[in-house]
Amino acid sequence: MLKNSLEAILYYTSYPLLWVISRLPFTVVYWISDFVYFIVYYVINYRKDVIRGNLKIAFPELNEEQIKKLHRQNMKHFCDMFIEMIKSMGMSEKQMLKRFTCENVDLVNQYAGSSKPIICMYGHQASYEWTMALTKQMDFNVFGVYKPLRNKKFDGLIRRIREKFNAQLIPMKQASTKMRSQSKKGNVFFALVADQAPKRGRSSDFTKFFNRPTAVFRGGERFGKKYDGVVVFLRVTKIKRGYYTSRYELVTDSGASTEDWFITDKFFNLLEDQIRKQPAYYLWSHKRWRTIPAEKYATADFSPTIESP
Repeated sequence: MLKNSLEAILYYTSYPLLWVISRLPFTVVYWISDFVYFIVYYVINYRKDVIRGNLKIAFPELNEEQIKKLHRQNMKHFCDMFIEMIKSMGMSEKQMLKRFTCENVDLVNQYAGSSKPIICMYGHQASYEWTMALTKQMDFNVFGVYKPLRNKKFDGLIRRIREKFNAQLIPMKQASTKMRSQSKKGNVFFALVADQAPKRGRSSDFTKFFNRPTAVFRGGERFGKKYDGVVVFLRVTKIKRGYYTSRYELVTDSGASTEDWFITDKFFNLLEDQIRKQPAYYLWSHKRWRTIPAEKYATADFSPTIESP
């Protein structure tokens, strides 16, 4: 009871400020982001060791000064993305589509009316929060799989923000049941942020990511194979502050016909390629390599099945 009361107090005291920020001009919003960046980077040192540790693993060729520079750029983007999520509360569909575009939505719309579900996999790169803008351009019933927040009030707010353009959110634990029921109806599109890191000791599935055995979830692959889905990768590119473009890339048009690991390995291969092109815009603050692989995965012979694009 006390916990619920504290969560409610935090929400109701924070919401008016969030609402005001969401109605401010972008120029002012980014002034706020710059201030938040100063606090997060120079005062709090938010996850400094985790971020720099991840960057050193991913880019061993960079020296200390280059790592520091990339860390600063990453934190600036992190703060921008956080403030952009708040700003999206007050953005119209027209504003969203001006700032987040898709080059080839026809690649997925050609499957509209098909009995095959679309499984869209993407990572924590650039603006994964603003992908909700694309739902208005697609001729599908769109469902997004997400991890609920512990604070139920803020979780409800996040749901309202992400569902404002007609997508429906599915908690991760309900994803399998929802996909089974919705896939029978046809004309469905499932969006998965597919680079989540399993908790320590809860994964026996590893692929190679940045030349290191990496624990992964294989939900996107399992759904694609089970329901013979069309699997696509969504590549998101940051053009400049507050502007992004995206592009769908076909992984397979018949998930059931793929070999085990094909979909998962190809996704992480495409994601790594995307990150290497814009390394400052990935979510390096999560503990990507916290799970230690079994000995059989740590050998030099272990390698993904898909070559680099």
